Amino acid sequence: MKNGTQIVVFSDFDGTIVNKDIGDELFRVFGEFEPYNSQLRSGDLEIRQYWKILCSKLKDGITKQDIVNFALEQEIDSNLKTFINFCNSKNIKFYIISDGFDTYIDPIIEQLGLNKSVVLSNRLEFDDNLKLTPIFPRASESCNCMVASCKRNAILDFTGNDDIIVYIGDGYSDFCAAEHSDVIFAKKELAAYCNENRIPHYPFNTFFDVYKLLSDALKKGKLKQRHQAKLLRKKAFEIE
Repeated sequence: MKNGTQIVVFSDFDGTIVNKDIGDELFRVFGEFEPYNSQLRSGDLEIRQYWKILCSKLKDGITKQDIVNFALEQEIDSNLKTFINFCNSKNIKFYIISDGFDTYIDPIIEQLGLNKSVVLSNRLEFDDNLKLTPIFPRASESCNCMVASCKRNAILDFTGNDDIIVYIGDGYSDFCAAEHSDVIFAKKELAAYCNENRIPHYPFNTFFDVYKLLSDALKKGKLKQRHQAKLLRKKAFEIE
């Protein structure tokens, strides 16, 4: 690697750090998930419109503490701390970028002993009548991906031109971010997307797999920028 080059890791949250998609489960349990999710997948709903509808359909009286309690019941990848300790030992920066919401992400991050500053996500605001409003602090009009707060732009904002970008994810909200990354760890929908679009990636099941594969690649000097991803990042900078 060039002098000054850093490795920066970005991880999805729902379905990646936690084994289930808490956002999906939250609206299934406390609101109405369908037909809106199907409408989003078919392109009949735009992502920010989708989140606003789901929030409006939550049961009356649901409190922030209800959401926190629900989040803390969810199963976390037990290998995450091993991976984060590895990153810290190698001075690798680690960020969580999610199209989910701080209300359920932050309590889990605190439980893990991580600083909330590593999390880039949407926000939920509660008014005096317990009505929820979704806020999208990283929204982008130039990106057409199915993400309300653009993961691509988060990557661009927190990396330099020579940095090697590692992305870990599982779902459709990760497609665009993965396209703009150099080293990709993918499972489920993201792995299928990478296969269909011939995007090189490492399949994984848990963060222990990511730790072993990334550690091995680092030892062998295999980590480098991906030419196509670098071109896409340059184009994105120009658009923004």
